[in-house]
Amino acid sequence: MYRLVPAGVAALAAAAAILVACAQPGPAEHWTGGPVTPSPIQLTINPSAPPLGNTVPTGILVMNKEMILFFWGEVERPYLGTDWRDRDTGRITEEIPVPPVEMSLPIGTAGVDPIFGLQQLVVGDGTLVEYGAVRGPAARIVVRDPEGGEVEAAFTPWTRDPAVTIFWVHRRGAPIPKNVAVREGLWEPLAPDRYPLVSAYDGGGRRIADARIRPSAYEQKGG
Repeated sequence: MYRLVPAGVAALAAAAAILVACAQPGPAEHWTGGPVTPSPIQLTINPSAPPLGNTVPTGILVMNKEMILFFWGEVERPYLGTDWRDRDTGRITEEIPVPPVEMSLPIGTAGVDPIFGLQQLVVGDGTLVEYGAVRGPAARIVVRDPEGGEVEAAFTPWTRDPAVTIFWVHRRGAPIPKNVAVREGLWEPLAPDRYPLVSAYDGGGRRIADARIRPSAYEQKGG
């Protein structure tokens, strides 16, 4: 069973994250986006799916566990995954401290889309963690919520292919809405403008990719 973050734990996590270096951004109240160079750590808990290239400690704390992003699979079609490091013990686990948003795009979505692997986690203290990857020369990545708020994402290039950029953000906001039933057995998302928009820009300020953090339609068939 998953638990919401108690106020005391959230406060401790916030205090700890403020002390982290610029390569590990702080919590939502002290968030600073932009290019960073986190120091990679070794991940060995899943030998069947070892990391490809650098691992990315993000500095984002959820229930006192730091989110670590990494690619696995094949270089041509990588999957973006997460592990979590306990800040007190250093123990690393695959177990997510809070559940992914129901029916959101799954962690590690592969494919050829310019922006892929999008995921939103609802921390439970009024904040959200969102992350993904961009194919292209990204020099700035922005997440805009449906109410018009804008947050700069932290990002770093993937060492196996520097043309791919891993990004993440910790911000205040409302979780994405759940799908709605349109007929018996079929649920679909709302209009695109009801969901956060991720935009990537090149060094000249030109927008090179957009994507919504939006769930897919799903169907349940009888039988």
